[in-house]
Amino acid sequence: MADPADASIDLQDLLRYSGQVHALLKPWRIMVATAHRPFANLLLLQMMDRQSVQPLLPQRLVAIGDSAAAVRQQLPDPASEVLILMDETLRDGSVLPLVQELLQRPSPPTILLAMAAPLQPALVRAAWRLGVQALVGLDDYGKGELARALAALNRGERYCGPTLAPLLVSDGPADDALSRRELEVLPLLAEGLSNRQIARRLHIAEVTARDHVQRILQKLQVSDRSAAAALAVRLGLVR
Repeated sequence: MADPADASIDLQDLLRYSGQVHALLKPWRIMVATAHRPFANLLLLQMMDRQSVQPLLPQRLVAIGDSAAAVRQQLPDPASEVLILMDETLRDGSVLPLVQELLQRPSPPTILLAMAAPLQPALVRAAWRLGVQALVGLDDYGKGELARALAALNRGERYCGPTLAPLLVSDGPADDALSRRELEVLPLLAEGLSNRQIARRLHIAEVTARDHVQRILQKLQVSDRSAAAALAVRLGLVR
């Protein structure tokens, strides 16, 4: 049985950390973009000031959205004071096209993107190149990473958590290194077509289709066709 004193220490640490996160959120209006509503509710509880009789966070909460369409609809314009706590995938797919769109606005929001395991180097690098201001591993949220990311954002700095940072410099090209022909092959691969079927569809030799598939696997740093198809969906390269 756990020592009650240990539980008390854990609770005190949680309260202290929650207060720290709440203080770091004060400069922002907040939007939560996640397909997991229970996680959103837990995150909101963590961000609230538990020392107050009336939680202060809801006064600054813009919305909780579970799809790109909901984020577009509910995000105010201008959005320069809005911090979006966003998952890498929403109900309608990868958030990368949404991220690119939002960051190209004249008055863009600040985006803190949570990446879920298993981590994909191509996805991490693609998000960073788009200009996401903070990248944090979803599994690291409870290890102080949310507070560290918020502190960096408040200093005007970009932040990449220690779990993700090594992936930014890992060897191998990322998703945008795919050639035009490989980008044509990728959706067919995602449909489950064989090399022969891909060759027929694109009017190329079967051996050429095979070579394209092999290069796609290498560039996306995956081991098989199924993994390539799944990653392509996460990257927003196919639907």
